[in-house]
Amino acid sequence: MKDTPQTKRVIGLDAHPYLFSAAALAGPDALQAQVIWHVDRADLRQLERILKRHAQPGDTVVLEASGNSFALAERLYAIGLKAIVLESQAVGRVGKTYCATDRTDAVKIARVYLSGLAHEVWVPNETAAERRELFFAYRNAVCDSVRERNRIWAFLNQQGQRRPRGLRLSTPPALKDLLALRSWTPTQQWLLTELVEAFRSAEARRKRLRARIAEEVTRDPAVFQLVRLLGIRDLVAFALAAFIGPIERFENPKKLVAYFGLNPSVQRSGIGGGTGPLVGNGRGDVRSLLIQAAQSILRYGQGDTHRWAVALKMRKGTPIAVTALARKLTVSVWYLLQGFFTPLTEITPHIRIKVHKIAVSIGKTRLKALGYPRLSAFEEEKLQYLLSPA
Repeated sequence: MKDTPQTKRVIGLDAHPYLFSAAALAGPDALQAQVIWHVDRADLRQLERILKRHAQPGDTVVLEASGNSFALAERLYAIGLKAIVLESQAVGRVGKTYCATDRTDAVKIARVYLSGLAHEVWVPNETAAERRELFFAYRNAVCDSVRERNRIWAFLNQQGQRRPRGLRLSTPPALKDLLALRSWTPTQQWLLTELVEAFRSAEARRKRLRARIAEEVTRDPAVFQLVRLLGIRDLVAFALAAFIGPIERFENPKKLVAYFGLNPSVQRSGIGGGTGPLVGNGRGDVRSLLIQAAQSILRYGQGDTHRWAVALKMRKGTPIAVTALARKLTVSVWYLLQGFFTPLTEITPHIRIKVHKIAVSIGKTRLKALGYPRLSAFEEEKLQYLLSPA
């Protein structure tokens, strides 16, 4: 098939950890496009060599969002090809249940792109990609720490022992207190020791990752400004920065609200219908952090926003008030990152407390290595920056 000015050449790429299949389609639209060449179940290490041989200048390579799609997109950029990542939810809805192979999936990805049914996913830049990796590592460390703690409580419950009140497993006397609960057999003592050591190892890793997150937030002036907002500290600010990336890609606050799935669903047909619960799309992990931040504002906040949220809670209930507050907080994040906030004129007590907690998370040892003799020196420097950002 000879290319014409109206013909589009699209290469659908279905990639796995070790193999990939590719199919090139040419045609004016999804219906008329024809397969002009395909590669089935090739070694992923040969991706660049194979595409250089088959692809032409101006071809677009389309991938479905998956675990390695962003890394593959970077490899394609390096050899001069345009790579587009499509959201997997829309791509997954299209296909034949009676025939699902890597080759048909590659063709399907290309046709879905030509049809315009799937939205393009932003490929994170190097900074955003590293922040996401750190965020995921911290999230996994939290899960590991909780899992190891629950295993200790499950072991005690299996032996008919109640959880000791006030016991903190991360403290040095915790193991001694657990061993003193009853007369354990040598094997039970060994198992209990292993469980406690596993928890302490997971908890230590969680603290190291949290300290690194706090340090990264204080290094980036734009991200550190987010701690001005009620309910946002280092973890939420870091997660927002990791997944938002350049704020310019969201043309208005509604786009950012929808990105985190905080917009209500809309169902209208005829004369009936209206708005419903949250759509459930978007970044669920960041949405949960924003919900937690809203709960904190509702519980401990002050000022006009807090009074508005309390009044809404009295009328509509806590879930609706918390969701609306998270939505309002997201809108504030958009305006702050765009530079539309007025400069801070005074340090409120809640900001001072947040900066102190960030310093504690980083730790005295690390702050001394960074050139701060005391926590107070670090805190005063960061507070002064909030008052007069560069």
